[in-house]
Amino acid sequence: MYEIRKSIDIDFGHHIRGHSGACINFHGHTWKFEVGLGTETLTEEGFVIDFKQLKEQVLMPCHALLDHSLAMGAEVYETIEAELVEIGGKVLATREEVHGQTKTPPPAVVELFAARNCYPGGLKIAVFPFSPTSERMARWLYELADKVLGDDRVKVQYARIYETLHPVESVAEYRP
Repeated sequence: MYEIRKSIDIDFGHHIRGHSGACINFHGHTWKFEVGLGTETLTEEGFVIDFKQLKEQVLMPCHALLDHSLAMGAEVYETIEAELVEIGGKVLATREEVHGQTKTPPPAVVELFAARNCYPGGLKIAVFPFSPTSERMARWLYELADKVLGDDRVKVQYARIYETLHPVESVAEYRP
């Protein structure tokens, strides 16, 4: 079996609904999303697939959805959306205080495999249909990669979410 893997680092925060420890708080990490693909037969050019395909079709859309956002489950988001609008307005108002009149383009709304961006008061929120633990995001990433790249020849071997890289890695992995 031939196997490739590619990853991307993404800076974002998250909140875990009902967590009994510190993850109840909004907090951030530098995450690494990694996907492994395998096949028994290479393309005519000698690839499992081109690394660029994995990057552009799976990893970069994840980056666009999550980069500098706060990830939360839909249940929490729907409960606190009004408060986020107020907080977002106040937070983003500091930009005008510091820089004067600033015009920023409207933010891009990304919808990706049942997750989406919302911008209450201008804050970037990534809303998932589940509470975004590393384990659940690993399965989400696996299923996304399988939907986009999996076929009769190429199989998604795993998806890994590195929640913490330093000083010691904390990793969640999903395999079927």
